[in-house]
This record gives sequence, structure tokens and C-alpha cells, in this order.
Amino acid sequence: MKHFPELQLTPVSTRVLGCLLEKQVTTPDLYPLTLNSLVTACNQSSSRNPITNYTADEVSEAIRLLSEDYLVTKVLGGRAPKYEHELSDVLDLSDAERAVLTVLLLRGTQTTGEIKQRTERLYAFDSLDQIEEILTGFIEYPHGPLVERIPSGAGRRVETFRHLLAENGTSPTNPEAEPASDDWRQEMEQKIAELEARIAELENR
Repeated sequence: MKHFPELQLTPVSTRVLGCLLEKQVTTPDLYPLTLNSLVTACNQSSSRNPITNYTADEVSEAIRLLSEDYLVTKVLGGRAPKYEHELSDVLDLSDAERAVLTVLLLRGTQTTGEIKQRTERLYAFDSLDQIEEILTGFIEYPHGPLVERIPSGAGRRVETFRHLLAENGTSPTNPEAEPASDDWRQEMEQKIAELEARIAELENR
């Protein structure tokens, strides 16, 4: 059996795995997911970056690939087959670590402040230090880094992080390839998210 980061996902497989991880926590009554539910989850307009329009055939192929890597299994017994992830067979993660990885899979490159804000429905972090500790653990993963730290500079004012589980070591979207006109807006959004997270942390002390 392969293990990350040797095991690499396609963009569709990345989204499918992220959705299964997310829905297991946010909608446990509907989990495991049918193919139709997975397609809807992959293409929803909230909590996703980039927004996609994957077909059922594309999601089915992603499920097949994930199954070959022991990351997804089919659950029989209802009117339609359902699918659940088996990430624990490949990565031994705590609930907190799984929450961080989930938002990285679903939203691509992010700051620690954005990760804290976007994991609220998955895990209640007390501080940014907890997230930074988890990210450091992913970077220092014994079999090879699962996450890459992108330092500030080269036009970027905020340090960000992206997962390395997808083919070519890229996230679903690469901010460095986005149009220059979007850089300022993205940097401001990242800065605001980080400041809001810091304020919330101070208020909770």
C-alpha cells in the first residue's frame, strides 16, 4: 500500500476525498454519501476553491482511483451504493489534524487565520498556535512533507500553506498563477481573516 506523499491524487480525487471528510463531520446523518450527493458536495458554491462543475462520470472515476489506493470504500445495503473514506488506513490523524487537512483539500492555499476560521464547523481550535503546530507536523511528516509553507515575499505579504497530496505537488488552485489584478484582493482577504482570528483568540482569553 502506498502512503502520502508518494501517493498522489488527481484534482477531482482531491475534491472527492475532501468532501467525504467534511460531510462525515458536518452531516453525519447523511454519511456515507451516494454518488449524486458526492457530485453535489464537490460542486457546491460555498466552502470550495475553485468552484467546479464535475460530472457524475468524473466523480465516479475519482472514486475508482481512490478505491484503488484504499482511500474510499463502497457501502451496500440501501437503494443506491454509498461511499465513505478510509483515510485512516493511510494517515493516522487526530480530529484536529483531519480538520486542517480537510479545508486544505477543499480550499487550496490558505493562511493560518483562514484555516482557523474555516475549520469552525469541523473542530474548535483555541488558538492559531494549535494550527501552526499541526501544519509543522505535516511539513515534518516522516515519509515526506504533506504540506508546504509558502513564505511571504515576491508580492505576497502573508505566509500561506498548501497541501502536497495532489499530482505535481499542487493544490486545486495555484495562487501564483492567478491574474495579477486579483493579488491585492486576495492578500487583503487573507490579512483580514488572520486579524479576525487573532481578535477572536484574544476575546476568548
